[in-house]
Amino acid sequence: MDSTEINPTDPELIDIWQQALEDVLRVSASLDDEQWLAATPCPGWTVADVVAHLVAIEQVLAGTPQPAHDPDWSLLPHVSNDFGRFTEVGVDARRGHTREEVLTELRDAIAIRRAQLDAVPAGEQVIGPLGNPTTIERMLRIRTFDTWVHEQDIRTATANDGGWDTTPAVIAFQQMIRSLPVAWGKNAQAPVGATVHMNVTGPGPQADIYVDVIEAGRGQACPPVPEPTVSLTLSWPDYMRLSAGRIDVNDSALRQRIELTGDSALAEAMLSALTITP
Repeated sequence: MDSTEINPTDPELIDIWQQALEDVLRVSASLDDEQWLAATPCPGWTVADVVAHLVAIEQVLAGTPQPAHDPDWSLLPHVSNDFGRFTEVGVDARRGHTREEVLTELRDAIAIRRAQLDAVPAGEQVIGPLGNPTTIERMLRIRTFDTWVHEQDIRTATANDGGWDTTPAVIAFQQMIRSLPVAWGKNAQAPVGATVHMNVTGPGPQADIYVDVIEAGRGQACPPVPEPTVSLTLSWPDYMRLSAGRIDVNDSALRQRIELTGDSALAEAMLSALTITP
């Protein structure tokens, strides 16, 4: 099935969001002490830090008071902007906590948030991760995307491949696919009339998508065309790593795995434009 066609309801999205977090719990609970402290693809973050980040974000959304903490920024050179400082506080505050302490916090945060989300009246807005009002659908999709990508960070750090075909993976995939019109029309600066063909082959989520440019800086999905300006074929894991900024576009092994044809300059611009994470 084309993974772009799956359209869960809000109650179903709550279940999927919870599944994403429980998958992190399950993977993390199986790790030994060395794996818990293994470096992840997130600069400066271990597996423990990634889980602490998820705890902090869910607690903030739940309104749970956060520990008063002022990190020593001189010891954290990977933090380079305001968004990084925002996400680092909750992580640094938990450095030195035991694995069970952090996992218990996450279990508790899931229970609190689940009760809150179940109580949201239909059509009512909620507060999103950055503090702005948004729909519950958009908030849950963003949180599921972030959580599932971090599950993959943990799996990468501990050489535990898997989780590519779960329902949270499909939601993460949809978030990435929905960014393609902006990536092609605005970020890659493709000219009006130019078309990109994205063929994502799995395993798990897959799709065959065309996007054209209808006016300067504005792309949209379109029907297939026989000779697209750029055509890109890649696996779902490679697409995820590119879109989440977990692999460099110039990685030699990546270049051997993907198929890239058409206008070379626009193709390179599109590869760079695929990254959607801060």
